[in-house]
Amino acid sequence: MRTNIFHLRRIQSKRMEITIAIICAIIGFLLVTQFRVQGALSRKLMELSEQDLGQIIRELNVEIDALHREVTGMRIQSYKYRREAADKQAILDEAARNLEDLRIVAGFTRVQGNGIQILIADKEGILNEHDILEIIQELRAAGAEGISINDQRVVARSALEKREGYIKMNGKRIQSPYAIKAIGNPEILYQAVTLPGGIKDALDSLEGISFRITRESKVILPGLRPPKYRYIAPIKGE
Repeated sequence: MRTNIFHLRRIQSKRMEITIAIICAIIGFLLVTQFRVQGALSRKLMELSEQDLGQIIRELNVEIDALHREVTGMRIQSYKYRREAADKQAILDEAARNLEDLRIVAGFTRVQGNGIQILIADKEGILNEHDILEIIQELRAAGAEGISINDQRVVARSALEKREGYIKMNGKRIQSPYAIKAIGNPEILYQAVTLPGGIKDALDSLEGISFRITRESKVILPGLRPPKYRYIAPIKGE
């Protein structure tokens, strides 16, 4: 067994020596070839006149200048491409920001921030849509950036309608207690609603109405669901 292993090692060693010898031969051949080419080129250059050598140098300089111009042109083109890509990205980013602002204004985006919360309990059910609308108008005049009532977002197209025992808004039912939230400067919003002789005093004077307002460091307003559009196929011949 040991004899076989020793024999295999000798074969592997022999193969390694042969491989190294072949590699050395190839490297030697390449070096000799390179020396011969360089020697031939040197002898050829030595045989040329100064005028011929000058012509070769001028042609090489012309070629170098052309390569420099090509590299410069490629750099300029690359810069233009990068600038155009950056400009397009900036346009896309601006469009995305504008779209998000429009979604916030339209009420489709959930938002949060500082603001106030008003809780109105109406035990007798005497409040109507005009009372709620007056509170909304006071808040908007005070700079409210967003308003919700009982987790229903108030937007420009929101309609209030008095029903038997409740108020309908955005096609949904809201009823006492009314939780009105507004995002904006808490102090300004608070003062707008609590002005002497204002809406708070008017509602507090009604029987069965309790009106409580608090400043909040975190007011969350839900987003409306975007309206669903139904596709109507065009009439043939139009």
